[in-house]
Amino acid sequence: MVRAGLSMLGLFSSLKTTYLPSFAQWQQDIANGLALADQQRTYEHLLAPESKQVIRDTLSRRTHVNFHRPHAPLLFLAGGADRLMPAVLNWANYRRYRHTGSIRTYYELPGRNHALLGQPTWREDAPLVLQWLTSRAGAVGTRCASKVT
Repeated sequence: MVRAGLSMLGLFSSLKTTYLPSFAQWQQDIANGLALADQQRTYEHLLAPESKQVIRDTLSRRTHVNFHRPHAPLLFLAGGADRLMPAVLNWANYRRYRHTGSIRTYYELPGRNHALLGQPTWREDAPLVLQWLTSRAGAVGTRCASKVT
């Protein structure tokens, strides 16, 4: 995770250029666990240049979050095999949002990597998102917290 994050920061390159992982980096950090054909397909269809400035800003005070203030409903989807944003880190972020009137839900999807909704299994996972969206329509201000593994 640290290695992947360091390369995205682009510490020794211009912030005016974007970050685009190589296929080898994609295989290691984003599409790990997929068959080679699926790794190639997701690389070709999902890859997009990332702003190094946005990624670097995550290390600054600009991204400070007051976890005790009300917030929009949050759905955390964690891939159990995610190397870039491990499920344990997603869970820790989920637990930090503590405003009692705010909605937050956490789902850990075993065997899923960082590109979990881009995996061939997306049709199995999409109903979770649809159900969450449907059940939250008009429910702002109601607390909902769950952990599904």
